Amino acid sequence: MVITLYHAKISPPSRGVLMTIRALGLNCEIKEISLFTGEQYGDEYKKINPRSKVPALVDGDITVCESRAIACYLCNKYAKGDKASLYPSDANARAIVDMQLYAGEWAAQNYLTYLNPAGVFRRGEKPKYETEPQVKDSLTYTENLLKKHKFIAGDNLTIADFFSFTDVLFLDLVNFSLDDFPLVKAWMQNIKSLLYTSEVNDEGLKLGKDGFEAKLNPPKETGF
Repeated sequence: MVITLYHAKISPPSRGVLMTIRALGLNCEIKEISLFTGEQYGDEYKKINPRSKVPALVDGDITVCESRAIACYLCNKYAKGDKASLYPSDANARAIVDMQLYAGEWAAQNYLTYLNPAGVFRRGEKPKYETEPQVKDSLTYTENLLKKHKFIAGDNLTIADFFSFTDVLFLDLVNFSLDDFPLVKAWMQNIKSLLYTSEVNDEGLKLGKDGFEAKLNPPKETGF
């Protein structure tokens, strides 16, 4: 049975799931959902996820929604051998990963509020630059984690890194500088060096950056 991922390239949570799939070496059919055209609100997709959110995953007779739940499910079912450390079975180690997955949702919301993509793309608004202190709070939290160990939840790569990475990467839509957060910056480069990171993230990031540029800096009309 082929796993099917309902995916949006521009979505950080969706890319976090796809990074998990690539890290596990799973075969997967990807069905792209266009957020720009509102495909997620259509009747067909609502049969998959009534909440109209991406990603969603269908694996045989089970449908799993919510990105972090999908990643945990995939690891629980398919992680073997050296892949098991992505979501460790040891209760203490797993609790740390879970904690950072949940804490990551707080950080992601701060980044999302700052970037205001729905406002930029749909209502002609600007990013909410006044919320930059909350972004820096989230990055400081991550910086402090990385003072203690190599990765977000310890000294091994876990699924918590995938979601934190795609969330921080989203700040590239406005070229947000990480210079004040050297450990975060180095950790980002470390994750970028993984074989699948570029394949999963580059196209979606470019799509978002091009869209932001077009909305925030439209070409000036020339008159005669």
